[in-house]
Amino acid sequence: MDVGGHTQVHPIGLAVLLGLMAIAVFAPRKYAGLPLILLLCFIPAAQRVVISGIDFTFVRLLLAATWSRLVFRGDLLPLTWNLLDRLMVLWAVVGVVFGTLTGMTFTLFVFRVGGALDAMMTYFLFRQLIRSPDDLIRIATQFMICGFAVAGFFLIENRTQQNMFYVFGGVPQFTDIRNGRLRCQGAFAHSILAGCFWAGLIPFFLVRGWFGRGWILTAAGVVAALAIVAFSASSTPLMAVMFGMIGAGAFLVRGALRWWRWLFVAWLCVLHFVLMEMPVWHLLARVDIVSGSTGWHRYHLVDKFFENFGEWWLVGTMSTGHWGPGLHDVTNQYVAEGIAGGIWRLTLFLGAIVTAFVGVSRSLRMPGVPAAYKFTAWAIGCAIFVHCMNFIAVSYFEQIVVEWQMTLAAAGSLTLVPGTTAGRQLASVSGLASADSALGPT
Repeated sequence: MDVGGHTQVHPIGLAVLLGLMAIAVFAPRKYAGLPLILLLCFIPAAQRVVISGIDFTFVRLLLAATWSRLVFRGDLLPLTWNLLDRLMVLWAVVGVVFGTLTGMTFTLFVFRVGGALDAMMTYFLFRQLIRSPDDLIRIATQFMICGFAVAGFFLIENRTQQNMFYVFGGVPQFTDIRNGRLRCQGAFAHSILAGCFWAGLIPFFLVRGWFGRGWILTAAGVVAALAIVAFSASSTPLMAVMFGMIGAGAFLVRGALRWWRWLFVAWLCVLHFVLMEMPVWHLLARVDIVSGSTGWHRYHLVDKFFENFGEWWLVGTMSTGHWGPGLHDVTNQYVAEGIAGGIWRLTLFLGAIVTAFVGVSRSLRMPGVPAAYKFTAWAIGCAIFVHCMNFIAVSYFEQIVVEWQMTLAAAGSLTLVPGTTAGRQLASVSGLASADSALGPT
């Protein structure tokens, strides 16, 4: 299976990229995000052009084309900066500075700069494209339509045990099997990430249904996403769906959610200090919904992360393989943030998450807001919650990173995150109020 580091371009992949770039440049603004969605769903991330050691992945090239369209066609809209935007920029800068200090090589610097630019281009692209609930619904619908085709490809892979996308490189020809279960992945970087990708989109699909855009199609889209999760045959995506359901159900007790959070924290403290002989994160070792899960590895990684705090806290570390057998595989996003940029990058990462949740909370507590506004904000919070739970069991790379940045951008645009001016807050509520009144009483 081919990976990055050298040019890998399939003729079909190149033709698709050029077509998508043309759509990104010339199509109406409301379809500016569609090419990126299509690329994520159907072209493996291994497709790239390498020039002087710099990887120009297809995603990076398409992002550049989309930004060129926004700039040169005058489609850039004024952006009111908020705390989440600033934290994301600081997170990217810290990743470059401290990440480079771990190895002090030019190659590492180029790698860190590339990752930071990808993150910033993605986050601020969706901050531009998601300016109203209609924009979020449109993007969710585009993902949903693609999801029907993706589910079909996963079904074929499940029946034939062959991945049709292997010709592009980056994914195996024959589907991985664990304990007798086929772990389908399609064009995605890993079966776990494929399932998590679609589990994280379900809350946005439900926003579409809430706004009266067709519950039948919405339900079909949710079923397709759940089918992809099932075909991935991995515990983490199934847990993601479960956490999404918990998050959705918590809407009914949203007024008391603060107390539930503190009760949960208190219970974890009791488990850690009183009831358990092992640290509370040993609970990770006991999670095994689909037989064959590597829960013990995830526990061991977190345990060694705390044990080796002195090694990584300042600027991160180049490798975790010496922490123990198999621990070169960092299957935890929080751990990955720490080793990539020390305690500073991890703190900024957590700060961005907390800020996004604060935006959701402020949106729900603002008096007189319409039901549609509350539901949209809650759905964004549910999506963030799903990703936060995923982070405990997997580190993100390739396609799902774009989805995570999009989710944060939706929070930055459609919720009242700190640092937002009062005028923008009122404008956001006003726009959602008009959408809600169009639906009638709920």
